Amino acid sequence: MVEQDNLRNQIVDYCRELFANRRDTEDSGNISVLMSDNTVLMTPNSSHEKRQPQRLSLMSLEGQLLSGDKPQWDIESHLSIYRINPQYRAIVSMRSKHISRLADNENLNPENVLPAFAPFVSMRTSILPCISVADHNDASSEFYLLAEKARQHHAVLTTNVGLVVMGEDLQNAMHNVEELEETAALRLQSLNENLQYLSNEEIAEIHAVFAH
Repeated sequence: MVEQDNLRNQIVDYCRELFANRRDTEDSGNISVLMSDNTVLMTPNSSHEKRQPQRLSLMSLEGQLLSGDKPQWDIESHLSIYRINPQYRAIVSMRSKHISRLADNENLNPENVLPAFAPFVSMRTSILPCISVADHNDASSEFYLLAEKARQHHAVLTTNVGLVVMGEDLQNAMHNVEELEETAALRLQSLNENLQYLSNEEIAEIHAVFAH
């Protein structure tokens, strides 16, 4: 229970941080954590600032609500990722402020929405693919596709769920969100500049050389 109590408070704190910093444009994104007993804590259907620790949704990996408020419809996207990607223990899904603006301003390359224009940028953020996810009436196969994409990428942009970011723990997932948003903000500032972007192959080579 100590683990669960701590995580409940951390999740709510991070939700309020997203709200305060206006990171989530729709104020209704979701945060989940896979706990050591293989149950999942997830934010319920409410805005970030109104979420309370005791009302978070406690779910089984099979999707059964064990306690708390009803989760949002995209709970299945989180559960699908956890089921086939045990390296991830936390997920953040949101309509991110800068990446959403970037998506509106450019013709997206679905293989990499956020191409790097310098090695230091590619070291901060990996390739960000974009996939299509249907509405909540028919999304099971698309959620499986999202989970499969998560095998190679710690973040995926989807057409309906928004930005989905994974991490080895909650702090790591939120750190990944910050890195992606800061990189997107930098990219927005340079939209009118004639930049030469790195290819996916060059980015992969950089990550291979500097892998820990």
